Amino acid sequence: MHILFVTQYGALAASSRTRVFSYIPYMESVGHTCEVITVLPDDRIGGSQIIVTRQVLQKLRYYAWAFTRTLLCGLRVVLAARRSNLVFVQKVVFPSFIRWMLRLVKVPMVYDFDDAIFTTEIRQLNWLAAQKQRRNARGVPAMLHLAQMALVENAYTADFAQRHCPRVERITGPIDTQRYTPGLSRRRGDAIVLGWIGSASTLSYLEDIRPALEEIGRRFNAVRLHVVGASDFSLEHMPVETRAWSLESEVEDLRCFDIGIMPMPDDVWTRGKGGYKLLQYMAVGLPVITSPVGINCEIVEDGVEGLWARDMDEWVGRVADLVGEEALRRKMGTLGRQKMEADYALDIAQKRLGGLLGEIVGVRDE
Repeated sequence: MHILFVTQYGALAASSRTRVFSYIPYMESVGHTCEVITVLPDDRIGGSQIIVTRQVLQKLRYYAWAFTRTLLCGLRVVLAARRSNLVFVQKVVFPSFIRWMLRLVKVPMVYDFDDAIFTTEIRQLNWLAAQKQRRNARGVPAMLHLAQMALVENAYTADFAQRHCPRVERITGPIDTQRYTPGLSRRRGDAIVLGWIGSASTLSYLEDIRPALEEIGRRFNAVRLHVVGASDFSLEHMPVETRAWSLESEVEDLRCFDIGIMPMPDDVWTRGKGGYKLLQYMAVGLPVITSPVGINCEIVEDGVEGLWARDMDEWVGRVADLVGEEALRRKMGTLGRQKMEADYALDIAQKRLGGLLGEIVGVRDE
């Protein structure tokens, strides 16, 4: 089977890496031929962070370039689809002209998306971002109408996809449990490290719990905060170490944490998130504290693999519950790792996706 994968971003982007590129070695190992067309390559991935700046001209140039790339790659996809048995589109929203041509090609399509990219009811950063959201609100249903199957991460996005696509399947993550593994003991003197991994575009979620972090710093002199993937964050009452994200150092950075945190507001955008931070934390054996929003409540059972925190008082209290309890942190981390291996591991997801794609085109993996 010849599979044409179409990704919005290159392998440095978590969505493309986990939901496309991580599957390709397995697909090729079972005899499939894989071809990849990427709209926005890795050397330009930093441009996606322009939306969080106030530099209007940069935003305009980036969006114009991205639209042109989408159109040109769409034409390449139409041509490549003719020699393919299946087209797997990850998150890309093609213009109506490209969608019309893909419909004429009549090759089976799977459409995968890992966020609530169909909603316009999110934090409006600027009018350009709002325009993109309105385009997606029209384009995502249209892409789903083209597909024989939609692939999503949680019940919230599945509910939307079911309105527009005849078949919807869920695969959360997955997480490569062979790469994300627990390290040696994280104890470094008496310091307890709260860890957060993200990007400039999601730093606002950490900012939302600033009052709780300041209070934690006032109560516990030994607590530190490590931020990976964003540099513009500091606290008055707690030492903060920021590190640039890189694929090469990511796992080691995670292993330096004692507790992984994932704060998040409850809105129509965050309910569509896939909880990937939690998968990363838990795969390396960390206890976690998370906002009980969307799929987070499925990934983490409160009091088992981690704790839920709904407001500032609970964030302070949940951190306090774990700071002095090394045995509890270790127990939760072990249970979280076991859950990743059993329910969210890449090797399990690879076989499942291979079976699903085979069903669409009538090919069975050997």
